[in-house]
Amino acid sequence: MNKIIIGKNEFETLVAITEDEHIQGLMYKQWPPPIMTFAFNNLDVRKFWMRNTPSPLDIIFCRKNKVVAICEGKPLSLNLVGPDEPIDMVIEMPKGYVDKFSIEIDSLVNVKYSIQSLSKKFVGGI
Repeated sequence: MNKIIIGKNEFETLVAITEDEHIQGLMYKQWPPPIMTFAFNNLDVRKFWMRNTPSPLDIIFCRKNKVVAICEGKPLSLNLVGPDEPIDMVIEMPKGYVDKFSIEIDSLVNVKYSIQSLSKKFVGGI
C-alpha cells in the first residue's frame, strides 16, 4: 500500500502515475473519496478541475516535497484550480482534512511507494 506523509500525519493513498491514471483521478468516487496522490516526473504549472467528481476535495499542490498551495475542489466544477507556479505532486483528499490535520503551506511531504507503484514510475510510467 502506498502512503503519503504530510507533516506528522501519515495516510494510505492511491497513486496516479500514468497519464491514464492522471486523467481518471477521483472521477465518480462517492463520499468519502480515497486520498489520491498524483506524482509527476517534472516541475510544471498544473491546474486541476472536478469534472465528474461528486465529492468536495482539499487539493494540495506540492513542489520538491513541500506544500506550496491548497485549493478547494468544488464538486463537478469545471473551473481550474491551482497555483501559477511549477509543481511536481498533487494530493487530493476529502474536504476538511487540511483543517482536521493542520496541513499548511510549507508542510513537508513524502511518499512511500508500493512495489507496484515504483515499477510503474520507473519502468512504464510517465
